[in-house]
Amino acid sequence: MFYIVSRLFTFFITPAGIITVALSYAFFTKNHKKARKVVGATLVFFYIFSNPFFVNEMLLAWEVPPTPISQLKNHDVGIILTGGITNDDKFPKENIFLYYSADRVGQAVQLFHAGKIKKILISGGSANVFTKLYKQEAHEVAQYLIRSGVPAKSIFIERFSVNTRENALFSSKILKKQFKNQSYLLITSAFHMKRSVACFEKVGIKTTSFGSNYYSHERQIIFSEFVPKEQWLNISYWLFREWVGFLTYKIVGYI
Repeated sequence: MFYIVSRLFTFFITPAGIITVALSYAFFTKNHKKARKVVGATLVFFYIFSNPFFVNEMLLAWEVPPTPISQLKNHDVGIILTGGITNDDKFPKENIFLYYSADRVGQAVQLFHAGKIKKILISGGSANVFTKLYKQEAHEVAQYLIRSGVPAKSIFIERFSVNTRENALFSSKILKKQFKNQSYLLITSAFHMKRSVACFEKVGIKTTSFGSNYYSHERQIIFSEFVPKEQWLNISYWLFREWVGFLTYKIVGYI
């Protein structure tokens, strides 16, 4: 229930939701002066959160910095958090279709073959409660790892969690039982790392961060960086959602 309510509520405090509410107010209000002000503020808001330079600056401040693989210490277990790694409702079933967060598993493959992690724990069940899924993401990720040269005996799966809190809670039980007092490398999207690390610390698991799926790029002061682009409004959505998620977890005591 918490998951469903949080997802529905989140829309109204993301860029698209804020713009929708603001323009709806401007359309229906009989106060034309207020309507003009709301439309003007909405245009400014739209410009900022569809602007590559401004959104990239926010990302650079929020995402964890990349870690050079050569400088990373060896860890016993790499923990991959699922969510958008594979497209689970695409046929044929025998194919593995990588999705927007696939860099998480791509980084894990590199780390395993570089000897930086010995075992891989995949954490995540199906968070889609509205549609029927024909493939489970954790299983798909495991199959992709095997096809990428990771031995099946080195792969472990936690398949019941549906959010970051449960990722940490359910994974901690496996780690404390099967890999007690070992070193853990947490692999998830860079913008999602702060909340993830905090969730694992809350359940008594200390991890090292290894970011992936970076939305940010190196700072550039060029004309095209200040021209609004639709894809950056979408990136703003993920950033807003993560901010809301972090604040919500803080309020309810998950972190």
